[in-house]
Amino acid sequence: MQSFRTELENPIVEKDIIDLEKKIRAFHEGRIHEEKFRSLRLARGVYGQRQSGVQMVRIKLPFGKVTFKQLLKIADISDEYASSNLHLTTRQDIQIHYVSLDRTPELWSKLEEDDITLREACGNTVRNVTASPTAGIDPTEPFDVSSYAQAFFEYFLRNPICQEMGRKIKIAFSSSEADTAFSFIHDLGFIPKVKIEDGKEVRGFKVLLGGGLGAQPSLAHVVHEFLQEDLIIPYAESVLRVFDRYGERNNRNKARLKFLVNKLGIEEVLRLVEEEQIANKVKTFKINREAIAEPQIPTAVIEEEVPSPKKLAYELWLATNVFQQKQQDFFGVYIKVKTGDIPTDQARKFVDAVKYLIADEIRITINQGLLLKFVRKEALPSLFLA
Repeated sequence: MQSFRTELENPIVEKDIIDLEKKIRAFHEGRIHEEKFRSLRLARGVYGQRQSGVQMVRIKLPFGKVTFKQLLKIADISDEYASSNLHLTTRQDIQIHYVSLDRTPELWSKLEEDDITLREACGNTVRNVTASPTAGIDPTEPFDVSSYAQAFFEYFLRNPICQEMGRKIKIAFSSSEADTAFSFIHDLGFIPKVKIEDGKEVRGFKVLLGGGLGAQPSLAHVVHEFLQEDLIIPYAESVLRVFDRYGERNNRNKARLKFLVNKLGIEEVLRLVEEEQIANKVKTFKINREAIAEPQIPTAVIEEEVPSPKKLAYELWLATNVFQQKQQDFFGVYIKVKTGDIPTDQARKFVDAVKYLIADEIRITINQGLLLKFVRKEALPSLFLA
């Protein structure tokens, strides 16, 4: 295993990657027990495969947002280090497979050059924060939840309170009461709401706690009908502290938050959360609503006509895959991806085909597809034919 040097400007990220390299070396030399090393690599997005000697690497993309540049970078990384395939996940991540363990630090370093991380994509941490893929363009949304999902991602990434939990925590933001991010089956779910107080609009969220699937599925409890926007991160931190302190640590199959709720009862869990809120140093946390840059929207469109033999298929596609955005004259378009797998050569062809027809930001959906945004009506035939 050869050592390498990163050229990253962020010293925290650089230290993280160099530390992973050192831990891999120590593992090979027998200085770290396999179980301890497993926990460490999982928190760095490195997951074991059934095949000996190779790993799956999970790339963490908050609320599924990925730019053309990032998607092409991930494709290049998959060609160089993995199996030339991109697998879209139900948590809006991308996974690549058959990666040599020794090469994961170098791989991670190259991804970070384009603001892409592996940190806490796996393991007993706060997993990727998901959101409705339509966030920001949903005609029924009270407001765009993207910046709130981004704030959660940034706040809990490398946060000491969630590095050694008994089990993972999954958080979701839906764009409206339609709950298209399935907040009710998450450990913590947030649905946006607006109140008018003294003639001013006040943003907040319906808060859900203790949901989950698995062998014993549970619907989350509604614990707040309206929690003001600057209180949601302190509240989530208090929930995580309760989970960390009282959650199961011996039986992995009973270690999710929903089991703690079932064991103690929702009222007792909320009492403990309230105690943590009193002790929590962070009482409010202002969300930067402008954290997510506006995507670049295509200005010029080459109009095409759908050939007659394809017109029926085109009309069906319009009915099933296309919807009107809240922004006038623009449409969102869903792309179905079979089994969530995109070969890297197809990823490049895809970007090349659509880059002048859609905004330069794609959302990975929770059903392992893609959502394209800001498509002009006159560009729909070209997109269909692409």
